[in-house]
Amino acid sequence: MSGVPVKLGSILSVCIVLYGIVYRQNYDVDERLAPVKEHLLFLESKNAVGKDEWQPKVALGYGACHDLFVNATSLLDYGELAGAPEHFNEISSKEEFLKSFTYFFKHGAAAERFVSNSKLYDDIVEEALKLSDTRWSIGGNAPLMAKRFQMEGWKVLLGAKMSNKLKSYIPENIKIVGGEENEVIKDDIHMILEYRADERFGVYKAPRANRYIVHNDENNPLLSSLEKFGEFLPDFNPNLLVISGLQMMDNYPFTSNQAVDLRAERLDLVKQQILSQPLHTLTHFEMASYVDLDLLKQLTSKLVPFVDSVGMNEQELTNLLSVLEFGKVSIVADSNPRVATALDQMRKTFLLIRENNKLNSSRRKLTRVHVHTLAYQAILTVKGSQWKRTEAAAAKASLTAHRYVCNDANINLEKSKLILDDSFSTTADNDKNRVFFEPSKPVACWSEVLDGDDVEICVAPVLICTEAQLTAGAGDNISAAGLVLQVEK
Repeated sequence: MSGVPVKLGSILSVCIVLYGIVYRQNYDVDERLAPVKEHLLFLESKNAVGKDEWQPKVALGYGACHDLFVNATSLLDYGELAGAPEHFNEISSKEEFLKSFTYFFKHGAAAERFVSNSKLYDDIVEEALKLSDTRWSIGGNAPLMAKRFQMEGWKVLLGAKMSNKLKSYIPENIKIVGGEENEVIKDDIHMILEYRADERFGVYKAPRANRYIVHNDENNPLLSSLEKFGEFLPDFNPNLLVISGLQMMDNYPFTSNQAVDLRAERLDLVKQQILSQPLHTLTHFEMASYVDLDLLKQLTSKLVPFVDSVGMNEQELTNLLSVLEFGKVSIVADSNPRVATALDQMRKTFLLIRENNKLNSSRRKLTRVHVHTLAYQAILTVKGSQWKRTEAAAAKASLTAHRYVCNDANINLEKSKLILDDSFSTTADNDKNRVFFEPSKPVACWSEVLDGDDVEICVAPVLICTEAQLTAGAGDNISAAGLVLQVEK
């Protein structure tokens, strides 16, 4: 080829074409990411809270645990998987454990399961501790949300029984109540099996980063901090009460020969705790991964009709709607649902809970729904309610999703990507009703009328962290961040 003459113009033409391709690719990335980041940060900074003399106050229940983080594919051996992946409501054997994990892994879906076999659970923990990258942290919805609220400038009351060792993970200015003085407490341990996007487990590949949680709790299912927490609520007088951690009751073997349904009794006490709050104290229920239909029916009848707000991910939204609409459990859902699909589910869920408000003669009506997904945050609030700054809250939740998963306070565009489409339908029923994504003003908000009320819906894109460091606890931090900016004195 060296003897073949090549014209300079041809070389320049090729270089220009190649440069154009490379430049356009880089330009596309910069064009979307940089202005999105800039405007989200602007909305966050313009709406900071807890910086003056008045600090909002939040009370959160119930429970806490030690989280043991482990790389799922390092701990588990695909060669031991006998048969096809399968869903189980609870885990009683190694075979069920492997099948259940693989079932959710291949869907990239978060899950949390009770291990009824205590010896099996202890053996799994022992194996996990042999891995070099296993690490300990504090766990539980309430403590993780409490730390986020405190970080964002709130005063915090946390209802949880925990040992002094576990308390050392909590900032000192968070007030912890739940146990008696000098009480010896054995902390529950949750094992968090994490995996990254595109990670392989045998023939299966994870469509997104996520986690599978197993536990063998003894304290948390009984809501052991409930009464002590209630004693402190009147004097603390919170602006916001957060109810979380009730999924620990899911498939827990409450003693069956008791004359009283202990689980129902404990949930009735939670309901009374909610009802005892003045109406100016906003209440939020944090949804989680549930599979016990009886428990879900109890939650949707005893608790959900009496709160102002609910928060959940896309899988939990599908499950809650399925129970409200059809009385059935939905085990997995699309890990990256279309915006229109999630919004339609939000509307139906809102309206069904509003019906339950009326049926239960509740003094409160649902006025807020927050759904967080991999690609976007969607928050619905009733105009004229106590919830404020919905646009900024969606932005704050989006930024928190990136920061937490990347485990970095800074937003690094080299570790970011957007998968929200350039436009989306606000409902699957009408594809013409579209919102166009504007990178320089990325949070889209609009008004609708639902159940006779004017509502505002805001959708914010997530700068997805491409190098996930943390997955467990992301939802807790995102939900808390969404609430942070929405409460005013």
